[in-house]
Amino acid sequence: MNLNVLLIEDFPHPVEKVWRALTDRDALRVWLMENDFEPRVGKRFILRGKQVFPQWRGWIECEVLELETPHRMIWSWVHSDGDPPTRVEFRLDPIPEGTRLTLSHTGEIDPLIGSRLREGWPGKLADLRANLSRPALKHAGAAKI
Repeated sequence: MNLNVLLIEDFPHPVEKVWRALTDRDALRVWLMENDFEPRVGKRFILRGKQVFPQWRGWIECEVLELETPHRMIWSWVHSDGDPPTRVEFRLDPIPEGTRLTLSHTGEIDPLIGSRLREGWPGKLADLRANLSRPALKHAGAAKI
């Protein structure tokens, strides 16, 4: 199936704060998944989560394809062995009230996995919103955004 997720969310935070939430390993762990992410083009990284349905192995192989700090980032996203990569793009634009995030996830993918992604991304953005709204934590290891 052809996956075509497009979500647009406005956040009452400056671009730099939202960018940190998208590119800081600890922040990504809080709102997205466990990871070994680094914000640099060519970095291959793994997103790890719970295996919640049989077609998913419990991790996603990704690579940073493009990075335009602090406005745009593109990842390749391989959900299962043998699958072609899909593409996840995060774009941040300043707006008078804060930042507009445009997230797109596109490509050819198994229909069941595509359905899970279409259903899952809105919840992940809600988790991002909640994480951005929390006061910065002071103890070591906390996602400070």
